[in-house]
Amino acid sequence: MSLLQHIRELLSAKQCLSLNALAKACNTSTEEVETQVCFYLHQGKVRKKNLRLPCKSTCLQCDLSALVLYEWVV
Repeated sequence: MSLLQHIRELLSAKQCLSLNALAKACNTSTEEVETQVCFYLHQGKVRKKNLRLPCKSTCLQCDLSALVLYEWVV
């Protein structure tokens, strides 16, 4: 199965996952997953959701990639 198909199946089953969760499930890098997710973003099948920092701070010590979720919308 291709990485693109695997991402589609994961997102359609779970509805919403972080980039880190997708990379871990696909056993690949976050950069590779992000490249593939962009394909679905441009098609309008995936929506990018930015979460707010839970502490409302601006120190940026959190893992910011965990604050971005990808949601399957089709």
